[in-house]
Amino acid sequence: NSSVKQAQKDGAGIDAISAGLSVSVVKNALYKVIRAHSPDDLGQHIVVQGGTFLNDAILRSFEQEIGRDVTRPAISGLMGAYGAALHAKDNRRDTTTLIGTDILAGFEHNVRSTRCGLCENHCNLTINDFGGGRRFISGNRCERPLGGTKKADLPNLYKWKLEKLKSYGEPSGIANPIAKIGLPFGLNNFELLPFWTAFLRKLGFETVLSDVSTRDMYMQGQHSIPSDTVCYPAKLMHGHIENLLEKGVDAIFYPCMTYNLDEERATNHYNCPVVAYYPELLKANVSALADFDFMMPYFELADKKHFTKHAVKYFCGKYPQIKKKQVIAAVEDAYMAQDEYYIDVRIEGQRAIRYADEHDLDVAVIAGRPYHVDPEINHGIDQLIASFGLVIVSEDAVWQLTDAPEVHVLNQWTYHSRMYGAAKYVTQKENAQLIQLVSFGCGIDAITTDEMRAICENGGKIYTQLKIDEISNLGAAKIRIRSMLAAVEEGRKLAEQQNA
Repeated sequence: NSSVKQAQKDGAGIDAISAGLSVSVVKNALYKVIRAHSPDDLGQHIVVQGGTFLNDAILRSFEQEIGRDVTRPAISGLMGAYGAALHAKDNRRDTTTLIGTDILAGFEHNVRSTRCGLCENHCNLTINDFGGGRRFISGNRCERPLGGTKKADLPNLYKWKLEKLKSYGEPSGIANPIAKIGLPFGLNNFELLPFWTAFLRKLGFETVLSDVSTRDMYMQGQHSIPSDTVCYPAKLMHGHIENLLEKGVDAIFYPCMTYNLDEERATNHYNCPVVAYYPELLKANVSALADFDFMMPYFELADKKHFTKHAVKYFCGKYPQIKKKQVIAAVEDAYMAQDEYYIDVRIEGQRAIRYADEHDLDVAVIAGRPYHVDPEINHGIDQLIASFGLVIVSEDAVWQLTDAPEVHVLNQWTYHSRMYGAAKYVTQKENAQLIQLVSFGCGIDAITTDEMRAICENGGKIYTQLKIDEISNLGAAKIRIRSMLAAVEEGRKLAEQQNA
């Protein structure tokens, strides 16, 4: 969707876009799903099936990509249905739960729409009533509308972290603050809110946090997004800036940061280039910032001494009433607050894992980036996973519990090294499963896919990746999670049989 929008902006015609989509579908299937290295991997005589191949352009794209003619049966779109029917016929039981003709004579079907109020997602539900108490609900991001409330209330570190981070936006009660400074609640601020709120408040500023992301907030800032191919978390930042301006802040503080904090698990500790310099893009594209105090100094936090020097120069120069010793004291408070946050996350993670162990439950380690805690970005995936009876833990709660795994790429990103550590942790814990979240358009996360898969599979675990963007339909995610759980259960039964 994002690529199509960008192609339209670049002047591509419908014919070129349609052809590109057809080629994209074929290449995605061949090289990302089947992972074929050459046409020989597919064989010499190829038959295709499925409704997708009823599209002549996709059929021809497939033939051109592999350099061979293929056979498409006239019933290709129905072959899966016929296969399911044959399978059911071969495995039929003596009795059936299908309704009979007598019930069909009085069959009724009514559809109504409603909004769920069981959690903050407020999902739009479509309820199909078939009479006799039979109904089917769709549109739900979790299993709560289906009666899965208890499962959905299991320990969930994603939910806990969101509430913890929101608490940093509570009023500080500073008397006569120097200024009211806004902090956008997005991207790397999902990691560094403890640091910046402690630092700015110690200097005498009142800090104001933008609201938690929503679809309406995204639409509010959409007019200033220069590229549709950037990831959704970055697009949301435009809405957060507009939200802070509406709150009447005196200034917005959003520094550029080439480097992340150094956790000494990688050869370097870079930030994603988008995260590192997105303040520059916001300043250039959000017209309301042209005459506004948008503070975007270049700061690096990995070197405490270096950061202190630059912070003194910036804040003492901009605000003469702030003295050097105040900045030094604020730096100490900031690093302490950040360390306390990390400790709290790990303690809460261990509490969740103990709960899972004591109640014979599986742990889902969701490995992603700090901003994947944002409910508008993850679309409630954490609650969907929890509704299947899994305890949710994030990668930053477990990566340090194991030695750094060997990887075959240049490991120079802080968050990547965390995910590799989390994947290795999962291989060492029998009741833990890994699910990686990737935001569509994240180029550097493409590096992690094969490494995460290799770490998991070499340790006897299943690798599951969920790719997400601004589209909130979680149907595919639900299928993938169910498939993962079914495969895990099948593997356990097989192991029990072998042991017996």
